[in-house]
Amino acid sequence: MNRVMFIGVVLWAASVETAWPLDQVFTKTAAPKPYYYGKIISMTSTAIGFEPQGGKGPGEIQANEVIRITFDDSPGYLLSAQDAMLHGNYEKALDSLEKDVAGDRRPEVVQEIAFCRAYSAAQLALSGAEDPNQAGKLMFDFIKNFASSFHYYKACELMGDLCVTVDKFDMANKYFSKLAEAPWADYKIRAQVALGRSYLAQGNAAVAGKAFDDALSNFAPGDLAEAQRTAARIGKARCMVLTGKNDQALRSLNEVIEQMEDKSPELNAAMAYNALGTALRKAGRPKEAIRAFLHVHLLYSAQPDLDAEAVANLATLFAADHKPNHAAEMRAILADKYANSRWAKGVK
Repeated sequence: MNRVMFIGVVLWAASVETAWPLDQVFTKTAAPKPYYYGKIISMTSTAIGFEPQGGKGPGEIQANEVIRITFDDSPGYLLSAQDAMLHGNYEKALDSLEKDVAGDRRPEVVQEIAFCRAYSAAQLALSGAEDPNQAGKLMFDFIKNFASSFHYYKACELMGDLCVTVDKFDMANKYFSKLAEAPWADYKIRAQVALGRSYLAQGNAAVAGKAFDDALSNFAPGDLAEAQRTAARIGKARCMVLTGKNDQALRSLNEVIEQMEDKSPELNAAMAYNALGTALRKAGRPKEAIRAFLHVHLLYSAQPDLDAEAVANLATLFAADHKPNHAAEMRAILADKYANSRWAKGVK
């Protein structure tokens, strides 16, 4: 049983119990089990002070190591929401949280409920399924009220992403800059990549390229850092397309795709093929572009924003290729799944 499945089973079991005897912190590196039992005694945006049961565990856990926390007095609907989020079912998570009622609760539980609600709304908004302005309000309130939460930097990143979807780029850059203040190297690279994407969305290839170069010049070790550097290489290729360097972009993207392994994050693979499709389309090679965007739509539809980008491009390309039925199918997907997506704008 893999780590995600195991966590899901434990969270489900917790929801049918009357109470947890202790706090439970699920982390990326806990062993031999993927969690620690104990009592959370303090919390900041960077670390959790922890009193492990029987002394079996760390006294402090870095925030970037934490996957989930179930609290001693977590209500059942919060546990159900956490389980739904773990499996990407954000609508179900929000439905579970509708059962929340005001009461005298532990501050950490109040924080967790607010984050789960804001996070789920943000994920739905970024997929084009919900209003990004409403999700942004929830995330803004969370950041304002709970700056000491271990979720703080994730919240800043999501807030920046939401701002990009509604073209509030100055505000997006403000939140990505906050992400860059995190003490972990891979977060700093993520912040530079996010800034680069924000400038790309504005059509500012020069500033975007500088952000991607900053990410590439950070040689922090580890798979997470390497994945972000790959994302920066894809971003740099996008900059090349914007500045008319299509041949160079195509060479770079083909190298990235060739170097990807099966274990590469789906996010990067989808980004690479969408960038390839964009470069091929700009180069006047529409049939090859269709194949690249279809690759994303057929294999990586679990990445909703990137699938929406692929589908929007396919709708236009199929129409130009005199395939009206295929074009209509793509437009229907946009209207059904991604109506609020920025990629749906302008596709007729």
